[in-house]
Amino acid sequence: MRREDRFTLAAVLIGLFLAALDQTVVATALPRILSDLGGQAWYGWIGAVYLLGSAIAAPIAGRLVEILPRRSVLLSALGVFAIGSFLCGSSIHFSQLLAFRLIQGLGGGALFSLAFTTLAWFFPPRERSRWAGLVGALFGIAGAIGPVIGGLLTAKVGWRWVFWGNVPFLLVAMLFGWRYLLTRPAPEQASMDFKGALLMVGWTVPLLLALSFLGPRGLGSSIWSLLLLCSSALMLQRWIRVEKTQPAPLFDLHLIGIPTFRYAALTGFFFGAIFLTGVTFLPLYLQAVLNYSPQQSGWLLLGFTVGAVLSTSLVGVWVSQHGRYKPLLLISGFLLTGLFSVASLSLPKTLSTPVLLIALLFTAILLGPFQALLSVIGQNDIPPNRIGSATSALQFMRQVGSTLGLAVVNLLYVFGMQSTSSSGESLLSGMRWVMGGAAGLGLLMCGIIVLLPDRRLRRTHSSTQP
Repeated sequence: MRREDRFTLAAVLIGLFLAALDQTVVATALPRILSDLGGQAWYGWIGAVYLLGSAIAAPIAGRLVEILPRRSVLLSALGVFAIGSFLCGSSIHFSQLLAFRLIQGLGGGALFSLAFTTLAWFFPPRERSRWAGLVGALFGIAGAIGPVIGGLLTAKVGWRWVFWGNVPFLLVAMLFGWRYLLTRPAPEQASMDFKGALLMVGWTVPLLLALSFLGPRGLGSSIWSLLLLCSSALMLQRWIRVEKTQPAPLFDLHLIGIPTFRYAALTGFFFGAIFLTGVTFLPLYLQAVLNYSPQQSGWLLLGFTVGAVLSTSLVGVWVSQHGRYKPLLLISGFLLTGLFSVASLSLPKTLSTPVLLIALLFTAILLGPFQALLSVIGQNDIPPNRIGSATSALQFMRQVGSTLGLAVVNLLYVFGMQSTSSSGESLLSGMRWVMGGAAGLGLLMCGIIVLLPDRRLRRTHSSTQP
């Protein structure tokens, strides 16, 4: 790889890592933030507005990188994330923090999209799987160390540095991008589909808000969810009509006709739900059921992350040599579903630490193929001039799947807790229902994987890269 490409990739990966870290690093700082700024009734929206911003920005950034010079799009994404981070740390009211988190989410979503798109610029699909494994590993590391870093920064220098600490690294990334990403003309001469972008925001925001409202919050929230879902459905219908008639749409709906893209996106939809379910409920099981302290739980989750990182890396290396992906996904998917099914029937109330570590490592190993391969598979047969929008669509599907899946699993958790009369067993019962929900998602995911074309990833780009 050329020196210029190495520094460009470093710039993208720095931004990606910080954007992924920001989804978890804020959690341990929230109590201090609420103490200083107030806003206890809205604390849950700190994560929700970041998710909203990310969901909006990813498809738009994916299209912009196809019609504007790449360096401009990358520097803009890094700049928006840096500005959002600085403003979040400078907030003096909770309402300001929410607005600035939205800006930060816009930059983070663009960086998520650009990371996998950059890999597609530099590497053909088979070699790309190895680097995609590295990207998946960065997500795992960010998830594991985020709460630890957030706690340390909050305790030592104050919660504002949870946000301000991003800025120096982002400035370095911007310097790399400005200095080393070669200035090239836009891959495609076309105008931005502003109408399609506005309509996408019009159906995406109500959908994600509705999914956030779902849960044990009373009839009022259910009514609001229903109204938002109806609004989202109407806007989605309008958006599809517009995208079919646009000469240069935000998202080319003809890509759905490509089997590898279609089934990789659907697999990512269900995998996102499974992954977020694990991230959300595993710490609860470790601390509230098995009675590990938060610190002990953190070390156990770090071991889980190490297993996932190693698995993701090894899968990427193996696929780069052999090109086969479907057997790995099928075996991992069915084993994950079986594991969740057993847990739904007999999740233990007590478990020795060695057995727990083995179970966590086994689960982490099974997650590796999905982290490393889904984006690469979805890109395999995409025309080079649509790599950006296709990649962002894959990320968007996973994000929506995560939100929808977590909403459904939350309902199952509450139902499970209320289904037993024993207060001591209610939490364990709820966790078993969560495992049952994950098993159902896994079974649906396996059905999609069966439909994936069984072919090898290409050793070369589909045509000359723009």
